[in-house]
Amino acid sequence: MEGMDPGSLRSQVLDAVRRFKGNWLELGKFVSEVEKQGIFREWGFPTFESYCTRELKLKRPTVVKLLNSFRFLKKEEPAFLSSALAGGGRPALPDYESVNILRRARAKKTISGEEYGKLRSSVFEDQVPAREVSRQYRDFLQSAREAALDPEEAYLRKRKESLKRILGSLRNIRTNVELSQLLPAAGLEILKKLIAQVEEELTEE
Repeated sequence: MEGMDPGSLRSQVLDAVRRFKGNWLELGKFVSEVEKQGIFREWGFPTFESYCTRELKLKRPTVVKLLNSFRFLKKEEPAFLSSALAGGGRPALPDYESVNILRRARAKKTISGEEYGKLRSSVFEDQVPAREVSRQYRDFLQSAREAALDPEEAYLRKRKESLKRILGSLRNIRTNVELSQLLPAAGLEILKKLIAQVEEELTEE
């Protein structure tokens, strides 16, 4: 922007936005400072959100994840954060989406220390994609929910889920058989009866 001091915080934030994909941590640091100082008002923006949307062209969900991830590192991983911000031979920077998932896991009482450690390794050491970190997180939550259930209730739930999967597979097979006419009418009838049996089992659950 014309007339802007290249060394000003405002200018630094805009530069960081241009490098966002390569170094989200830098942007998180500057945006956090802008919010904390409330300096966006001096730049003509009534709210922090309007500043991020209009000047930085960042959507609110992105900004929220960015700030949460930066603050999480500041609180839980200060050594990593200092090293990463120092540049040079800094450690590889995980995706901010992955760090945000790790933050959520830290706040969940149902996530054990061992499970959190596995997630942390996935994020910082293995550098797995955020999608995979999210899957691991969901699996841990599901395991915790199942562990809290009565043993018989947990068994019935798993049985129902298995029956649903089987029913879906059988229906796909029936459709393929009908289209391809690979089985005689008698074979197709057996398949239909099997599907009806599984449907009846699910109805009784």
